Amino acid sequence: MKPPAREPTAHEVFELLARDHADQLMVFLRAIVYDRSLVDDVFQETMMVAWRRLADFDKTRSFGAWLRGIGSRVAMDMAGKRRHVLADPTMLSEIEQHSTRFDADRAISFQTRMDAVDDCLGRLPDLYAEVIRLVYRADSPIRNVATSLASNEETIKKRLQRARAMLGECLHKKGLFA
Repeated sequence: MKPPAREPTAHEVFELLARDHADQLMVFLRAIVYDRSLVDDVFQETMMVAWRRLADFDKTRSFGAWLRGIGSRVAMDMAGKRRHVLADPTMLSEIEQHSTRFDADRAISFQTRMDAVDDCLGRLPDLYAEVIRLVYRADSPIRNVATSLASNEETIKKRLQRARAMLGECLHKKGLFA
């Protein structure tokens, strides 16, 4: 006779949920924190705060939304102390809206979404795809991207903004954003 299965502890559940949401949290943080050197610090601090505040988690809410809320506050706090630039409040709100929709539809796996992003990235004109690859995939700071592309930072920021808009439109057409 098998012994009865024990209920997982809250911290074991946290570990599973944190692993399940880690990639999504990192994508979110990379979207809101312009300074690439700060992203890992914000991610680690977010997980530490979430771990310490686990008892405060409202199980009726999305775990991903809870992590993003903590991540936003940690990023703002770190950015203020270190004088780094974050996405503007309007952009933060938009990113959170898209992330919330992302959480709501668990039927589409994260990998399926990443495949769609890769497909949409492949459809971008080279000029825009290169900026996305350098900033998000190669994790290069905007100033380094500007130097490597013989451009200025403002041009790269604008190009990045346009590339994001084109990716958003492509993902919308694929039904991944309402």
